[in-house]
Amino acid sequence: MAALIRSLRAVRSLRGLGSAVVVKTCPASQYSGLRRGFHRAVPLATDSKSDQTVPPPSHHEHYQAQEPRQGSSTFSTEQASASDPGTQHEDPWPNTSYQDQSGEQAEDYETEDQLQARILTAALEFVPQHGWTVEAIAAGAETLGLSAASAGMFDNGAGDLVLHFVGQCNVQLTEILAEEHNQVQLGQAEKKKTADFLRHAVETRLRMLIPYIDTWPQAMSLLLLPHNIPESLKHLSTLVDDIWYYAGDRSTDMSWYTRRAALTGIYNTTELVMVQDSSADFEETWAFLDNRIRDVVNMANTAKQVQATGEAVVQGLMGAAVTLKNITGVNQRR
Repeated sequence: MAALIRSLRAVRSLRGLGSAVVVKTCPASQYSGLRRGFHRAVPLATDSKSDQTVPPPSHHEHYQAQEPRQGSSTFSTEQASASDPGTQHEDPWPNTSYQDQSGEQAEDYETEDQLQARILTAALEFVPQHGWTVEAIAAGAETLGLSAASAGMFDNGAGDLVLHFVGQCNVQLTEILAEEHNQVQLGQAEKKKTADFLRHAVETRLRMLIPYIDTWPQAMSLLLLPHNIPESLKHLSTLVDDIWYYAGDRSTDMSWYTRRAALTGIYNTTELVMVQDSSADFEETWAFLDNRIRDVVNMANTAKQVQATGEAVVQGLMGAAVTLKNITGVNQRR
């Protein structure tokens, strides 16, 4: 019996020893499997890292990269471009140039107003042929490589063409008068008398109408249309004011208005005479202009004489009144 019990204990101890061996050997096998899996995963992780792409730069980094660099950075960029001629670099700044139908490309951006001014200036060449019409504007647009439909840009049609010409002539006259004024200031020319200067300025401005004199009555009728009158009067007042300014007028009293009103009348009446003048080189027109300017100068002198005479009469009456008071004893103290 005792031997049986000892044999059972031996069997149990053998079973416990076997289970311990199994428990201890299992982690080793698992560890070796994990180790083999780790070693297999290492090359894959290395390959995946090598295949990763660089993240795109941020907007700020991209902007800094596009800025022109000084010193060695610029030199290195030029070397890279020289070494690889096929590499194309994008311009970070927007392209503001334009290209018309003729294929000509301008460097700077052109506004709508500038484009309209170019079309109207080109259209003046066709005014003797087509008159002050939309057809002249369309012909001018075609010379610039634009479509004839570009004439639709002008809501006022032929009125815009006439007003553009009038403004252009006024600017040209102002430049001429400013240059002559500078020559006088530098002592390179003598200062003209007021009458001579006014005659010269008005004649210079009216001579700009000669290339279009046959069609100018049509232009004058367009300027008198109700919707064109405000701009027409604006150009006329600017013209007269510029002439008087370079004539040396710096008045601040009522004579400022009377002088400009008188010169406005002279210009308008001389313009009417000019469109009907058939003499050589418009001699009759310039003679009429001389007479009108002489009348204005005489009126100004007469006004000054009347004013001086009036002041003398007033002073004489006041002196007589004081004398009369003294004689009658009104001013005597009591």
